[in-house]
Amino acid sequence: MTPPEGHAPSRPTAAPEDRLSRPLALAVLALVGLAVLVHGLRPIIDLDLWWHMRLGQVLLEGEPDASVDVFSYTFAGEPWPWKDAGSAILFHLLWRLGGPAAILVFKALCFATLAWLLWRLLHHERCIPTSLAVVVLVATLDAVAFRFTERAASISLVILVAVLVLVERDRRGVRGLWWVVPLVVLNANLHRAALLLPVVLWAHAACCFVDARLGQDHGWRRPALVAAAASAGCLLTPYGIHIVTTTVALMGQHSALISEWAPVSVALVLALTPASLVTIGLSALGTLLAQFRRPWSPWDLALGVMAFGLGLGSMRHLPVLALLGAGPAAAGLALATKAWTGRLRGLIALAAGGTLLASTLARPVALPGPALAPAHFPERGVAFVRELPDALRLRGPLLNEFGYGGFILFHLWPEHRVYIDGRTDLIYPASFVERYVRALHDPAAFREEVEARGIEWVFLDDLPMDRSRIHLDLDPDWTLVHASRRALIYVRRDGVNAALARTHGYRWLAAHDLVGSLRHAAARGHGDEALAELRRMLDDDPDNVHALAALAQVAPPPAGASP
Repeated sequence: MTPPEGHAPSRPTAAPEDRLSRPLALAVLALVGLAVLVHGLRPIIDLDLWWHMRLGQVLLEGEPDASVDVFSYTFAGEPWPWKDAGSAILFHLLWRLGGPAAILVFKALCFATLAWLLWRLLHHERCIPTSLAVVVLVATLDAVAFRFTERAASISLVILVAVLVLVERDRRGVRGLWWVVPLVVLNANLHRAALLLPVVLWAHAACCFVDARLGQDHGWRRPALVAAAASAGCLLTPYGIHIVTTTVALMGQHSALISEWAPVSVALVLALTPASLVTIGLSALGTLLAQFRRPWSPWDLALGVMAFGLGLGSMRHLPVLALLGAGPAAAGLALATKAWTGRLRGLIALAAGGTLLASTLARPVALPGPALAPAHFPERGVAFVRELPDALRLRGPLLNEFGYGGFILFHLWPEHRVYIDGRTDLIYPASFVERYVRALHDPAAFREEVEARGIEWVFLDDLPMDRSRIHLDLDPDWTLVHASRRALIYVRRDGVNAALARTHGYRWLAAHDLVGSLRHAAARGHGDEALAELRRMLDDDPDNVHALAALAQVAPPPAGASP
């Protein structure tokens, strides 16, 4: 069949000798499929999901006015271009439909779709040998998994690969590139990572222009028109140009303060996503080797440059490197044809699938089971606040843990507005985040913030290893009223919550030095009272590992127990 005018010829299909036997293919599919399912159904772990769902509710109900900040008291009434409106509404509707189970099923479907699109990109569009396609697929999925959670960015990753598939189809002469425009509009209304798509499409158009100059029959005008339409499509959102301005303003702004925006380092990659080291190596080697293919394709070089230029921007961008680099990695490594089509091809594919499953099961994240990741959210702290009787209800402004902002406003708003949450790119400037960090670790800065904001209570994570927060236990103006594994709540002794301080305040225990405070109380003749407070802490949360460890160190062993 003669290809359409202005298109490169279609690539040949995979050779018969490249195919795996049916039993082997089913075994590899089972291994990869099980790994995808296990990761997709992991319990909810994302901290920003909660404020997104609350935003979705506000947008649908129209009350209060979402054009200004209604979630925090620190920036209440400030205009803000709420990002990711579509995903906020989507997650809210999923929650209403089936609670956390619906969220997890949706995440699993998205991850499975990502895996299928990657396979289509590598094996069907690029015609990469089966065993090599499995190896690159496995490495890419493993590298992406650490950021594939219940968040709008995960949907963007799926759309990115869908666009790459359409581009590859266009490069081999199959019509349908215009479908990327509605995908870009959809992505723009779900997550601002849509800005990446015009970059990819303009790179494709530029490569088509180079191809034409090299004598390869590939038109560039239509890809350029598609790229221009996609660029305009990014602005077809309720927040218009703000999708660009807020993204530009964010880049690098909070990198030293928020771990997901931290610069890429070997130590962080080893801790969070060791598979990314594999994809970095495969992408670099494949991009280099692909330059020796004939006829030369500038597209693989462009993808490799974009992968490293965009993917190394921060830890949260590493999945982009893996996805953009998958094609060049496979194309370059495919030059070693005999390695991927020889007798060991089935064993290679099977070993790759087994490696993905083993890596997925070994990852230090909860396996499918409970709806929320165990010991990850402050459920008991929120329950304490909600179950207080009317006479003891918490009142006044609070200072809350940054990571807990979304969870608190989802469960306690509108009765309580937060001090800070995950909207650092839209609401809270870097200077404010720095002020918050100082307040947690510097007694003088804490007192200044209390006076400036009129703070009456504090809701933080229980981090006894962070000794710089012990000033909260030592300040005579404050008292601890609740302690659980992931929540500490303090109130001012003489403020609007004084009654709660009198009835629930801990007199002897310091949450950030339980053993030391127990021994100090014993030295003053109040050991039994301090020990009773520790047992109360365990009554409130039997899973409080910090209290259990302290009790094991100071409580005498039961009679008859072996030494």
